[in-house]
Amino acid sequence: MSKMLLGETQEDFATAIKEYFTIQHFSVDVETQGNRILECLRQNSYDVAILEIVLPGLNTIDIIRGFRASGGKIPILLMSSRHSSEDLQDGLDAGADSYLVKPFQLSDLAAQVRALMRRPAFRSEKVLMSGNIAVNTEEGTVRKNNELIHLYPMEYKLLRFLLAHPNQVFSQDAIFERVWQKDSSNLQDTVRTHIRTLRQKIDDDPERSIITTVRGLGYKADLF
Repeated sequence: MSKMLLGETQEDFATAIKEYFTIQHFSVDVETQGNRILECLRQNSYDVAILEIVLPGLNTIDIIRGFRASGGKIPILLMSSRHSSEDLQDGLDAGADSYLVKPFQLSDLAAQVRALMRRPAFRSEKVLMSGNIAVNTEEGTVRKNNELIHLYPMEYKLLRFLLAHPNQVFSQDAIFERVWQKDSSNLQDTVRTHIRTLRQKIDDDPERSIITTVRGLGYKADLF
């Protein structure tokens, strides 16, 4: 049985979600306070978390950021009663994996949860792979079709970062902060340029790139 943490302040809605997923063979813990949710995430082994974007106590974005900083890897889906691109971007940058705007069908929520649980977690193994590309994190090498290819240092760091977080969308700001680890007024051009040159070196088919552009949100690495 899969285990879920649900952070939702609307009692009727929380009950409906819990009953629906209980039928789907989930064990569901419901919490309404931000501080308590972070404690639950750190103290229990959940398979997935569904969190309302606004929670009393500790801010949901801070919950996610703190959980990820402590090594938490489970999928996290955010729910919001408003379609705010700022909420969405902040949530994804903090480490959330997906986002739904209320109202929605419980079947749509279930489909999102199934998709998230099929995703591989953050990968720290020696070799990160997608298609015909293999990154050896110990050697610092990249192979395409088993042949060594040359990447500049920041291209390598960018590719390694994206492959270590498969299917997770990162904004250009988030990528620059995590890969370059410094501030720059030209960060968007820097990220965009490195994505372009990296694609030229690793992709066989420009129509099916390992690195996908998610319009309005950023970039992610696809595994295939």
